[in-house]
Amino acid sequence: MKFGYRLFFILSLIVFLLTCYFYYPFFSDDSLISLRYAQRFLEGKGLSWNDGHPVEGYSNLLWVLGVSLLGKLGIDLIVSARILGILCTVGMIGIILRYFSQQPVKKEIVFFAVGLLVTTPTLAVWAVGGLEQPLYVLLVTLVIIEVLKIINTGSLKRGLYLSLWLGLLALTRPDGFLFTLLASFFLLAVNLKNRSKAAKIALFSFILPSLFLLGQLAFRYTYYGEIVPNTALVKVKVTFHHILRGGYYQLRAFAGTLIISSLGLYFLYILVFRKKSLSGFYLLLNMIAWAGYVTLVGGDIFPANRHYYVLLIFFTFAIILGLNSFSQFNFKQRKIQAVLILALIINAVIQLFIPQNYRAAKERWEFRGMELGKELKSTFPDNTLIAVTAAGCIPYSSELPTVDMLGLNDYYLPRHPPANFGNGALGHELGDANYVLKRNPGIIIFNTGSIPFFSFGEQMAKDQRFTDRYDRVDLRLKNEDYILYFNKYDKNTGINTDKNELKIPGYFFKNTTDTLSIFRQNKLVKNMIKGNIYTVVLKSIPLKKWSVKSINHQKDNGKLQSTIVQDGEVMRISVIPSHNILLESLVLQAKD
Repeated sequence: MKFGYRLFFILSLIVFLLTCYFYYPFFSDDSLISLRYAQRFLEGKGLSWNDGHPVEGYSNLLWVLGVSLLGKLGIDLIVSARILGILCTVGMIGIILRYFSQQPVKKEIVFFAVGLLVTTPTLAVWAVGGLEQPLYVLLVTLVIIEVLKIINTGSLKRGLYLSLWLGLLALTRPDGFLFTLLASFFLLAVNLKNRSKAAKIALFSFILPSLFLLGQLAFRYTYYGEIVPNTALVKVKVTFHHILRGGYYQLRAFAGTLIISSLGLYFLYILVFRKKSLSGFYLLLNMIAWAGYVTLVGGDIFPANRHYYVLLIFFTFAIILGLNSFSQFNFKQRKIQAVLILALIINAVIQLFIPQNYRAAKERWEFRGMELGKELKSTFPDNTLIAVTAAGCIPYSSELPTVDMLGLNDYYLPRHPPANFGNGALGHELGDANYVLKRNPGIIIFNTGSIPFFSFGEQMAKDQRFTDRYDRVDLRLKNEDYILYFNKYDKNTGINTDKNELKIPGYFFKNTTDTLSIFRQNKLVKNMIKGNIYTVVLKSIPLKKWSVKSINHQKDNGKLQSTIVQDGEVMRISVIPSHNILLESLVLQAKD
């Protein structure tokens, strides 16, 4: 790479890393889903979510394996995902600069286009955000460059490289095979008259990349017993509602990246309709296909225009190639340079006010969930079944067996969708209160600790089984308040019955104004205030003469004034502490 390009690369790297620092520590919840698979893979449990029948709740195989490789070296998995994301993004920037440094293109044009790309926060957000987009875009960039080389030189000497990048794309995301179809279609259409060359193109651009896809399909069918990943069943259904959402997603992303997107479209128009450039036609074909695909599947739910990232790469190439065709511009003129620099500054400043970027800068609920998960891991047995809607942060940090109530990592739910599936929020349409209650989890957690949410959550709250079995527990952890629902009759979270004894966890006791439980020394304890009345109601308790045997594993020494009333098999226990106490458990004993 020439000196000027090396200098600009360093400058771009500084801007990129500063932007990463600004959006740090954003880390998406779906990233933590992938990390749970990597975590279990490293533990020798396979690419699985829970023990038992495996479910493919990830759609980024190559990314999961890459993170696992760094994890095998002893690097924390979250750090591994960030390292991989940053390296892929830096690699993508460097590859673009290196390619154009070897082409008859004015360096000022390249610096301007890459500068627009680097000052768009999508790069930095997803470099630290933990998902596969940086790897995906790196491979897309490599594919574009290989195809451009074939267009410009007519040579297939690097055909195996094209095969490799296309094959790896198919392993990175299921939709990555789209670029194999596009590259093979375009190159075959251009070289159809040359049969020998067309045969080689078919080999390099379709047959060899298809082997990667077929290999993954064979693995998926052998290991999971499926042809498509679970994620496709949860997220993909082409409906008018999803198309509208996808169209809105594209328009919002275009508006949020207005300068690079509008310039990209304009210069694409120049390349295709005025210059009749084959490179322009290739870029246009890919952009139409990708934008159409994203629109059909309903866009995306994550901040900073994750799926629009691919289009930003195509826009960057369109700006460079299109602007380079304008021979009348002298880019060494101070005025033109000043305009370009001003455009870069405006682009960077505007991004600070884009809601989707602001959301990434402020979204931190995943860490709240991870804190909760860590405490659950250290407090409850490792076979405690939990049910969650936030399927990344809490399961990853707790490492507990989990029911994913939104179905991404569940076998049953995607295969039994609701009647209106395809008309709700993308990836959040599944859910079945009856199914979850049949699984009988020890703890049910909505979001990262809130009241029942989503339509199935509202149904669950009205279900008699839920109201009979589960008690709301309000708890505080590091100045954050959580609402969890604990199963009173679960062996790990509920009341333990041993012959003539009942061991009742303290967190089941309620007071109308003082409700908080706290984690303390690997225990979840009830914070009881002197003189307040705390009660718990239990059902299906044998009618016997019950009395308090021990409090916090110690004999009852008058710390709690207790009243036990039993009506049939319904027992009501009330206690009044004589002084402030952290109640871990209360044990009752019975006499016949």
